[in-house]
Amino acid sequence: MSVRTKIILLLVPIIALLVAGGLYFLNKGHKKVVVENEALQKEVEPQSLVSDGVKLNDEAEPLNDIVEEKIEEAKEEEKIEKVVEEKKDEKEDVKEESEEEIDFDIKNKLVSWGYTKSSTRTIDTIVVHSSYNALGGDEYDTDLLIKEYKEYGVSPHYLIDRKGKVYRLVEDKNVAYHAGVSETPDGREGVNAFSIGVELINNKEDEYTKAQYSSLNNLIDYLEGKYKMKYILGHDEISPGRKTDPWNMNWKKVDR
Repeated sequence: MSVRTKIILLLVPIIALLVAGGLYFLNKGHKKVVVENEALQKEVEPQSLVSDGVKLNDEAEPLNDIVEEKIEEAKEEEKIEKVVEEKKDEKEDVKEESEEEIDFDIKNKLVSWGYTKSSTRTIDTIVVHSSYNALGGDEYDTDLLIKEYKEYGVSPHYLIDRKGKVYRLVEDKNVAYHAGVSETPDGREGVNAFSIGVELINNKEDEYTKAQYSSLNNLIDYLEGKYKMKYILGHDEISPGRKTDPWNMNWKKVDR
């Protein structure tokens, strides 16, 4: 037997012994890990857990019920947000309508006749008139009507055309010749001296336009904001038997 063979035969049992020992220790370690894991599981096994404020034990609600509850809450919040947005839109709509109603502009078209200058008078009356161009041409032509005023040497302070446009012909501070022989309910005569004259373009048969009523009310509000008004009267009320305008006036539509 050679030396080489003898060495191999000697090493075989040693190698076998080492392999067997390694397997033994590996197996023992595995068992230990399993035991330790089991002990850990027993150690940390919860009696109850709290997650997001919900107790998860035998008495807890099923998970599906919780999910459905959250979904319903989300839907309810979405409905509330939708209602809030709708109310906001409604308020915006109302705001826009209100701004349109008070959208009020006065265009100066000052004349050089039909008034006397003044700077000390007290204003407490508004007199509403109606008139139209009777000299030929379009009855409702603003420039032709103003030309007619010039023919007679008269003028109101304000003129409202069929579209509701408001023109200032005479400044408030001046005495305009619009009322003629007249008297207020409290017995004061010469109404021109303490009044503002407002003419609406209309003939004796037609009705006033919606725009005219709107502008008239806006103008009244504007003047009441500047002066302490006592009366808002028609021409026929201060000159009964002599004047019949404002023709076809629906006073229920006028703020007085």
